[in-house]
Amino acid sequence: MKEIYLDNAATTKPYDKVVNRVTEVLKNYYGNPSSLHRKGIEAEKIIKEARREIAKKLKVKPNEIYFTSGGTEGNNMLIKGGVKALKRYGNRIITSSIEHPSVLEVFNRLEEEGFDVIRLSVDKEG
Repeated sequence: MKEIYLDNAATTKPYDKVVNRVTEVLKNYYGNPSSLHRKGIEAEKIIKEARREIAKKLKVKPNEIYFTSGGTEGNNMLIKGGVKALKRYGNRIITSSIEHPSVLEVFNRLEEEGFDVIRLSVDKEG
């Protein structure tokens, strides 16, 4: 039976090459990258290498690449960081009413902190 998977917005089947590399790293470079022992230093090198490769592909600086544990953490970091960095321009922020719950929750918290949150409605076409 042929599989047809239509939920790539939520998660996507990784390439075998990616699965193999992740497996190799998990098996061999499991040290805490913040530690000064050999395993930690090896793990830190893997992370730095990945950061350099991604930065090169995206044509950005390696220090502009951040790794998070998932989408919710990434959404929180990006939205809170951006909003607070630009607060001097005002405290009105805009989102849509159909955002992912992890996004909507960040805006709810920012509203509790005093930001003026505008939630745009959508129609059948978005």
